[in-house]
Amino acid sequence: MGNREWGRGGAVFRQSVSDFPMMINLGEKNPDFGMLRWHGNKALRFVPVDGEGFSLRGDGRRVVYKGRRRSHRFTVLGDTAFEYDCILEREPESNVISLLMDGAEHYDFLRQPDFVRDPFLKGSYAVYKKETLLGEGTGKLCHIHRPEIIDARGRRVWGDLAVVGNVLQITIPEWWLGEAEYPVVVDPTIGTSTVGSQYIWEQEEDEFEVLAFDEKIPVNRFLVSETINGLCTAHIYTNSDDYYGGGRPVLYSDNGDKPQTRKSADESLINLRVISGSPAGWRTGSFKSNGSIASGSYVWFGIFTEYIWLPRFDYGAKCYNDFFFDNNVIPATYPIYNANWYDDFKLSMYFTYSSAQNYVRTITQGVKLTDSRKLTASYVRKATQTAGINSLFTRYTTFFLKLQETAKGIDGNYSPVEFVRSLAEEANNSGALRHIGEYARGLSDTAEADGRAQIGWVLFAKVIDTVHAAGTAFRGLGLFVRIAAGVFVRDYFLGRFLKAREELAVKSAVCRELRLESKIN
Repeated sequence: MGNREWGRGGAVFRQSVSDFPMMINLGEKNPDFGMLRWHGNKALRFVPVDGEGFSLRGDGRRVVYKGRRRSHRFTVLGDTAFEYDCILEREPESNVISLLMDGAEHYDFLRQPDFVRDPFLKGSYAVYKKETLLGEGTGKLCHIHRPEIIDARGRRVWGDLAVVGNVLQITIPEWWLGEAEYPVVVDPTIGTSTVGSQYIWEQEEDEFEVLAFDEKIPVNRFLVSETINGLCTAHIYTNSDDYYGGGRPVLYSDNGDKPQTRKSADESLINLRVISGSPAGWRTGSFKSNGSIASGSYVWFGIFTEYIWLPRFDYGAKCYNDFFFDNNVIPATYPIYNANWYDDFKLSMYFTYSSAQNYVRTITQGVKLTDSRKLTASYVRKATQTAGINSLFTRYTTFFLKLQETAKGIDGNYSPVEFVRSLAEEANNSGALRHIGEYARGLSDTAEADGRAQIGWVLFAKVIDTVHAAGTAFRGLGLFVRIAAGVFVRDYFLGRFLKAREELAVKSAVCRELRLESKIN
């Protein structure tokens, strides 16, 4: 995907809008598709290796790229999944279908084991960001499920997935393909939920049970993308109920890829029960960092299961989950009994960090705005400008004045802000008019703002623009005004710790159209 502009040139639809929303962008002429969940250029685009042209048709739920030898079809299955079908119109030269993956270097492809009980998940791939930043949740982009292959007679067989470098390969059994009747449909499903695909694990050979942590401290390793020193919020996914479901979020330092010293304090107890009115889903709780945790370091985050936790997970990450026996007291040092004893669980949990700094924004020209977790605010600023016309009008005369409004900033952040501006204007003219005259004017002004901002807060200021017009030589006066103004604050990730002082740049396009109707002798 790289530098491709999203939303241009092809069909676009959104997935997982109630979770971490993801945009799916289909190719304009070719059956490639890209997936983008977070800001930046960390998109993942799948490009089929096809050397022929396609005709395109579709609606809001399905898009088909029709080719002579192979066709491709995309179907939206719901909020958290879509289906990509490769349709073999005739016998292929190979039983392997290859998709190039642009952007694969940013992701880990975690293959789920063949011993999992669900055939839909055997050999499937959970795709996670290599470096997950604060505010990006679990870091899971998607789940590529095991493909099922169906021929024209309805015969079905499972295909195999493999990731080789930056290529996703789908292999169809040769014996089955040799007897197939065409067209043959190869239909892997792409899941877009950030939650793990598994909840049952193989304890012993051919013995499966629900994964549960009881009086353990399950932790995964996380990269700290910015300095943490304050209040944090834990997000824990609980999958099913236990009467004693509950636990406390914890942080431990990293020592040689192993958890060591406790780095959390004031950990709240999180209710992890799944009961009527409280279905399976995310639960939250707070904790504080015990001192400052430097950006670029690693920590081990998890749950001190004071009681029991039944999670969701994907296979593919180191997970320590050793016991503790000290009467529900969180140990100061992680209880590792053997550094080689750990499991292969990528648990569905994450945490976010918010600065305790107040959010204060001051706008010049005598208008001040102090925001303490206030989501909306409005203000009025008045400016007066006089535009004069001294000319003899012919049939129609038009003149334009431009206004550009700017507020400057130094921290490079952009966030949508609207503001209202009140404007008084006088337009005077002298001359003989025997027609309808029109003129449009634009107006420019400069506003500067500096202030302090709280991470994760968004400031909206609404402005209503009023225009006063006066004319003594006119019998009729019509006034039409349209104002659009915006301030953009770019957050590199949710909860960014903003600088103590900043200047914002406000850019505004203001268009005013006045209709003057007069007959003067």
